[in-house]
Amino acid sequence: MIIGVGTDILDIRRVKKILDKYERKFLDRIYGKNEILNLEGKLNVSENYFAKRFAAKEATWKALSPNRGEGIFFREIEILNDREGKPHIFFTGKTKIYIEKKEKILKAQLKFDISLSDDHPYVIAFVVISLAPYV
Repeated sequence: MIIGVGTDILDIRRVKKILDKYERKFLDRIYGKNEILNLEGKLNVSENYFAKRFAAKEATWKALSPNRGEGIFFREIEILNDREGKPHIFFTGKTKIYIEKKEKILKAQLKFDISLSDDHPYVIAFVVISLAPYV
């Protein structure tokens, strides 16, 4: 059963402007440690990487539909890739606790499916949250 859907489209140039102006301050505020660690040692990481993840965080937030101040933080919504390159969502901190509480209330695990795409200068993210049996 689907309990949440979120989508977001973002102009990559907007993220580039923010990166150019705030650099590391923006990265540390919005992106999780795993997202940033994935970049170490890689040259020429484009603003596309950051734009896709920002859109995915926004789509996840929309799919969860939280009330303001409920403990969901973009930095704690990490968009990572498995070995084959497929994106998945990883939660940490207070956001992870928020998800766990929601699962307890629903008596089911939340399953997050995500799709990311780009066509310069835009990126788009689509997130679907469905219920899985509670373990």
